Amino acid sequence: MKLRLLFAFCLFTLVACNQKEEEQYERIDQEVAVSDPNSWVKADLQCEEIQSADEDNPLAVVYLSQVEMQYVLDTVYTCSVIAPQMYTSFGVPRQALSACGGWWAGRGNFYYTLHEGDSITVMHAQPVQSDTVDFQYSLLRRLPVSHTTADLVEDTYMP
Repeated sequence: MKLRLLFAFCLFTLVACNQKEEEQYERIDQEVAVSDPNSWVKADLQCEEIQSADEDNPLAVVYLSQVEMQYVLDTVYTCSVIAPQMYTSFGVPRQALSACGGWWAGRGNFYYTLHEGDSITVMHAQPVQSDTVDFQYSLLRRLPVSHTTADLVEDTYMP
């Protein structure tokens, strides 16, 4: 009987400690999610090909998608979304929300977005392809952060 009572006590202690550990991990995950703006601010750069790169004059449109709204940022020759693992190859900071760009005829157009305060900053670079490529980004546009469609201001900007 004493052995069963001791076993039950050990089992109860093990279960109680395990629940506190899980709660601690859940709390840490929630704190990280709230402090990381990339988890709740969405500003995705997208590319839409109008004319194929196989043609003489390819054409693509660069958009910034935020909530249910799309802002036209630029018209370029070619464009594709850049994966976060490739950011450093294109001079994009690690904390960027999204990035895109492309090369055509030795010239490029590259973009990335950052969350800064209550706005989304869109940065742009036009490097020339040579032995060394220098991505010098400059501010292209600043847009308000939108959390719901009611927060969005209608934008009629066309480049």
